[in-house]
Amino acid sequence: MAGIVKQVAGVLVGVILCILIIMAVEMVGHRILSGDSVFMAPVLAYLLAAAIGGITAIKVAGQRRWWLPGSIAAFLAFGVAVNLTALDHPAWFAPAAAVALAIGLVTCWRLTGSR
Repeated sequence: MAGIVKQVAGVLVGVILCILIIMAVEMVGHRILSGDSVFMAPVLAYLLAAAIGGITAIKVAGQRRWWLPGSIAAFLAFGVAVNLTALDHPAWFAPAAAVALAIGLVTCWRLTGSR
């Protein structure tokens, strides 16, 4: 039972960290970027959040299970979908966000692998 609690705690801590990462990167991006380039900040934020949030979930859980960073990536993908329906974005944003999430997830998995 303790293992399940640690896994759930890992996902929750990872999600909270993702939210903080996205907020911080977008805040900085909105201050230093303008025009359509401002949309690069969330793309970078999604990549960092997927990687760091997934790594955090694995470390807190103490186990390398595929569904830990997968849950983080799914949460982020849902957030991207909501963002895309709520606001207007350039045509390149949706595929760039999807690629960023995928790269973040793969990065997380590779960085936490056994050597």
